[in-house]
Amino acid sequence: MRNDTFDIIRQRIMESKEIVLSGHTNPDGDAIGSVLALAMALENAGKDVTVLLETYGRRYDLIPGSHLIAEWKEGERAELFISLDCGDTKRLADAEPVFLAAVRTINIDHHESNCFFGQLNYVLPKASSTCEIVYELLDGFLPVNPQIASALYMGLVYDTGGFRHSSTSPATMMMAARLMEIGVPFTALYQALFDSRSYGELKVMAKALDNAKLHFDGQVIVSSITMAELEEAGGNSKEMDAVINYLKGVMDVNVACFLYEKSATEVKGSFRGHDGYDVCALAQKFGGGGHIKAAGCSISVPIAQAKEMVLAEIEKML
Repeated sequence: MRNDTFDIIRQRIMESKEIVLSGHTNPDGDAIGSVLALAMALENAGKDVTVLLETYGRRYDLIPGSHLIAEWKEGERAELFISLDCGDTKRLADAEPVFLAAVRTINIDHHESNCFFGQLNYVLPKASSTCEIVYELLDGFLPVNPQIASALYMGLVYDTGGFRHSSTSPATMMMAARLMEIGVPFTALYQALFDSRSYGELKVMAKALDNAKLHFDGQVIVSSITMAELEEAGGNSKEMDAVINYLKGVMDVNVACFLYEKSATEVKGSFRGHDGYDVCALAQKFGGGGHIKAAGCSISVPIAQAKEMVLAEIEKML
């Protein structure tokens, strides 16, 4: 598996008039930022753009470009579908059939687990974010205005944890500086991501932390939350991004896991690992993927059984 060049990808984009873009299910800052940034750039270039994204949390409302999000008309076939920040077609969820039926497809991503599922592919695991790749794609190709810069900056900040993660490189920081020069409300964007939360999110966090338990002599921390607990807290599944990072921060813990119910027989799992602990491999055991230190999956069993299955695989890993 190898990457196509930016020149080939740019040519394919310019040859296409109607372009559909999407990111992974339960989109985060990088998925939303990369999709909307590229979508706005293509709209400004005169393309007919449709963005397919699931409903996302209020913290991302500052990202421009949401006017391009629409429902797909059943029976139509996309001329070009660009997938961003998504490791495989299943992670596209409801947009997967649209991708599979498209005349042409492009896959742009930075996850180690990406399976190069596009007709054209550009996958760079060493990149801090998919937004970093989109910035390089646009550089010298299509103009980046303050709205596009804001979307890219949001994804960059999100996936680097505010420039704290080891994926942050000098190139990452130079990109951030260039985006700031273009003009982004960087303080407001940062605060929206890391310093703002709804009351429901606060209550969900409290319940999730109360449910946390240590395993394997304190090397592993696991928390879970049911639909009933989520409803009691007055929160929703879009408001749980921060839980896993709090769990990871517990001293002496090497692997952190957070499980929550999406239905009685479907559980979403988020994993974080420190150096030497490959949680991407853990997620892949359940059909998921991601990065070595940050990954996720969905498990189609009741939540108690999902927890047992995850702990069994972690025990093997340890």
